Amino acid sequence: MPTLAPNVINRVDKLPKPSNTAQAMQPLFEAVSNAIFAIEDIQKKHPDYQGVVDIFVSGLRDPGVLNIEVIDNGIGLDRKRYEAFCQLDTDFKKERGGKGVGRLFWLDSFADVRVESKYLESDQFHDRAFTFLLNNGEQLREDDNRLHLSRVRNTGTVVSFRGLREANYRKQFPASAELFKRYFSAHFIADFLMARGPKVRLEIDGEEARYPEAVSGLVVGEPFEASTDEHREFGALKITGFTCKPEASTGLDGMHQLHLLADGRNVEPRKIDKLLGIDRVRRDGHDDLVFHGCITGDYLNRHVNEGRTAFNLAESKVKELIRFCTEFIKEKFLTEQIAEYSEARREDYRGFVQRYPIYDFADEDTQLDRVPFGARSPEEFATGLVKYQIRRDETRQKDIEAVIKLLEEGQSVSQNFAEVVIKAAQEVQNSERLALAQHVVRRKLVLELLERLIRRIRDRGEKEEDFHLESTLHSLIVPMRMNGSDPSKVEATVHDLWIVDERLAFTRSFASDQRLAETLKSGGTDIRPDLLVWNLAHGLGVVDPSDDENEFDASEPLRKAMIVEFKRPGRTQYKKTEDLVELQITKYLRQMKNGEIETYNRQRVRIAPDCIFYCYVVADIRGDLKEQLAGWSTTANGEGRIRALDNEFKGSTIEVIQWQDLVNDAWARNVATLHAAGLRRSAKPRA
Repeated sequence: MPTLAPNVINRVDKLPKPSNTAQAMQPLFEAVSNAIFAIEDIQKKHPDYQGVVDIFVSGLRDPGVLNIEVIDNGIGLDRKRYEAFCQLDTDFKKERGGKGVGRLFWLDSFADVRVESKYLESDQFHDRAFTFLLNNGEQLREDDNRLHLSRVRNTGTVVSFRGLREANYRKQFPASAELFKRYFSAHFIADFLMARGPKVRLEIDGEEARYPEAVSGLVVGEPFEASTDEHREFGALKITGFTCKPEASTGLDGMHQLHLLADGRNVEPRKIDKLLGIDRVRRDGHDDLVFHGCITGDYLNRHVNEGRTAFNLAESKVKELIRFCTEFIKEKFLTEQIAEYSEARREDYRGFVQRYPIYDFADEDTQLDRVPFGARSPEEFATGLVKYQIRRDETRQKDIEAVIKLLEEGQSVSQNFAEVVIKAAQEVQNSERLALAQHVVRRKLVLELLERLIRRIRDRGEKEEDFHLESTLHSLIVPMRMNGSDPSKVEATVHDLWIVDERLAFTRSFASDQRLAETLKSGGTDIRPDLLVWNLAHGLGVVDPSDDENEFDASEPLRKAMIVEFKRPGRTQYKKTEDLVELQITKYLRQMKNGEIETYNRQRVRIAPDCIFYCYVVADIRGDLKEQLAGWSTTANGEGRIRALDNEFKGSTIEVIQWQDLVNDAWARNVATLHAAGLRRSAKPRA
């Protein structure tokens, strides 16, 4: 009867191709692992046997001439092992997790593969040498040259690779010695950390590195060893942990690592920086160490792929296993330091919700459990909690809508209906409380910043080089060179005009430090009032200009407008003619009378001839300004000055407000909400 003929070319062609450097080096790692196994086979009979693996690399920069030799002093390719080599999908190394396909990756990756070996049989030394070929006829061809055999003393094997064959390997294989050593160390780091196995000498173009000394010398203190409790799916996993100098993580993604092993081989490392939380580990007088843990277990052995490059598991399942092991490590190995970190993280969270109360919608422990253990910054806390906030808001909205629908449809209500309504109302109240707290915290910060900026400007006196500070003060209250009615600049029109007047909190009907020639649709000059507000603003008029459904009657002229002029805090000199406050303001008014302003929806609105202008000058009344205002009336608190205009501006007024009075009034308007949020005004800065 005929037998099935293997199609080696097709078999090799179907092997997974590398998509990264670690996978491209896997055929080489397979050869090194085989060398280690060959030495271990001798050590089973001779435990004190000193095994050595030598790896020589040259030509990394040219995939076509790359040359690698892996030489071991192991048991050699004797008859039994040679027969296994000749058999596809052999189960010779099954107990070690061998899939019997590793050498096929050699054919896939390298253009030329040669094997030479010395072995002992019946107390006699024998040798064999062959070229390993990719074809469907003869895959092993006797090699009479035996170019490398002289480098083997007693027993051992030489595997030589020359030239990268397959395109993906040519693209992904490392082209520098530094990159090669990084990935080589990272792959075998579990073996090197535990200092098990033979000595390994890696020489790249004459430069040598010795293992495990290069890695095990980075270990500080004795390793931790423990097994997890029996997991419902993962079973028991053994964890061997090492605290190492930071260099141990060179070439790896992240500092703290878990190495997942299968059948004694490192399959893949996973960084656990965020899961572990702590930046560095402290031990034996060192405070800058990193953690490396080696994970082994039957579960991992069963689920590794045939190339031992990854696990046949969903990514979510691997992440679950990593989290499970990391929690065990935190509890068993790093208990004290994790406790310190947890307390510091808790303090960070308290500071976060103090600044952003809207996220304080559940108790502290619940919220901290919802965010990654490594989260400590406001952005990280917010990112972790926002989905829970949305779910909570959606649930509350649906509950309230259900109650409203029940009442509208006149359906019968259950006995616990009152409880449902009360619960829905309480949820709304809680949401309002959090939103109010968020609103108040921001206002508090703005006012505190405003006070300190005013103080800084005063302290700098009349120095012209600090003019930018005056611009900063203006921009804090309202953006400069801006027309709030410009639909193209909605984002930029965010302002804090509530500091001046609460009715202006949401207005877009303003022009800030803009030439009157730009604000008015005809006429006007280059003079710039600091702030012009017209009566489409909330509270000054009857229409929200951004509400398309509530149409504004543009045929009616504007009859009210507000002008605000900001003078530099601490300024004392007003000697020029243009520094006369009344002259400056009336100059603005003359140009505005009978003009037109474009509203938010591009409609033009006339300014009535009898428009009433409420004009405010915010300044420190001192020096020349104090003398200039000597004939003006004082305001109710005795600190400001006010003058009623007459003749063509009859009904309009100019009021000069002290900077500190402006700030104090803003604080006073917000004191109730501050108290409701459990906040208070900070100590006043000295004048």
